[in-house]
Amino acid sequence: MKYFPVICGLALSAFSALAAGPGETVLDYKVGVRLREGGPIREFRMELATTPPVATASRRKHKRLVGWRLRARPGRDGLPPASVLTRVAGLFYLAEPAPSLVPREGGVRFGNRFCRFWQAQTPASVGAFVYLVEVAPDLLALDYLSASLAEGEIATLEIHLEKVAMAREPAPAEDGERLLHTLRKWGALLEAGNQMMEPEQIQ
Repeated sequence: MKYFPVICGLALSAFSALAAGPGETVLDYKVGVRLREGGPIREFRMELATTPPVATASRRKHKRLVGWRLRARPGRDGLPPASVLTRVAGLFYLAEPAPSLVPREGGVRFGNRFCRFWQAQTPASVGAFVYLVEVAPDLLALDYLSASLAEGEIATLEIHLEKVAMAREPAPAEDGERLLHTLRKWGALLEAGNQMMEPEQIQ
């Protein structure tokens, strides 16, 4: 497992900025999974791209929400089973800061964009470490996740954001807090007001 110093170290590097259309945000991730059945880590990529704002029949003004789509691209060993991709697809975030997320010092640069770190609070007893970055004002995206899972096909997994391209007017996704829903299912999320993480996990 990697800890917060590794994430902070990344702040010294400038990651690539993708080219995207004016109406879409594109986030490119490197994913590594080790299956419970054994074998080496399987690496592949996941691209998260937003789709046009979600239409509504209501005449009331609502905050503009976009859709999103995920596309898996094979690595050297191809893609893992579809069931694994389905689990990985539940681990992304593109939304405003939720109460269970806390800002942290430092950040990382993607092209000319400096993105501040945020963190999902996870219990000390759960082997999951989750960091997000503020890719636009009040808009967070998953930056890094490392987890050991007690059940299912996946034994360990790691997700790392490598490239960012923002829409001209970025907006949160309708299902943008999917990551938090998954962490709650794992019992790996401390809600606002609960006991904070142990300091040694983030220093």
